[in-house]
Amino acid sequence: MHSHGTHSTTSGRRRAAAVAAATGALAAGLLTASAGTADATPARADQPGAVEKTGYVNVRVVTKTVEREKYAAPVVERETDAMNVGQTEVVRPGRPGVRDVTYRFRLENGHVVRKTVVAKDVLRKPRPKIVKVGTNEPFGVWDRLAQCESGGNWHINTGNGYYGGLQFNLGTWHSYGGTGLPSDHSRETQIAVATRLRNASGGYGAWPACAARLGLPR
Repeated sequence: MHSHGTHSTTSGRRRAAAVAAATGALAAGLLTASAGTADATPARADQPGAVEKTGYVNVRVVTKTVEREKYAAPVVERETDAMNVGQTEVVRPGRPGVRDVTYRFRLENGHVVRKTVVAKDVLRKPRPKIVKVGTNEPFGVWDRLAQCESGGNWHINTGNGYYGGLQFNLGTWHSYGGTGLPSDHSRETQIAVATRLRNASGGYGAWPACAARLGLPR
């Protein structure tokens, strides 16, 4: 019995020593990992590149200089009613500028999340491209739209709540300056109200089905 007790005590000490050694090794490993990622920051759920497994984002900030980089100036548009909507004409071609530029990149877990210009030296200014843009709206577009909407009948009133060649409802018609019933007004008046609606909405989206059929911008 005495010999068996001694054996049990010895085994227990060995197990305790093994656990202590393992715990020490684990702690050392964590310390080493922490030292190796000294530039890491705690991850939040909304941080790009957050790593769920470790809970940390490795952040690096680097700079890079690009010599003689070409860059363009914004295009200058000049509206003209001498051309129809959708027509453009290049008045003067542009020419790219040249510059030496230094960028700063912020990387999180190896992915660029931010790029900023920190220094630049313009060697040659860009020359902007100038383009004429047509603003004239030929009645032909409205005639085609009316043909699709109402069969081209500018005075139609079927009692379905939509009136005239472009099938206005009364709420829209009155909102854009119309009076009375659209079907009681001339083709030109209906087109004038429709043009205000088109300009306000940026396209022909008020007539979705026919605009799609005719290939008009919505």
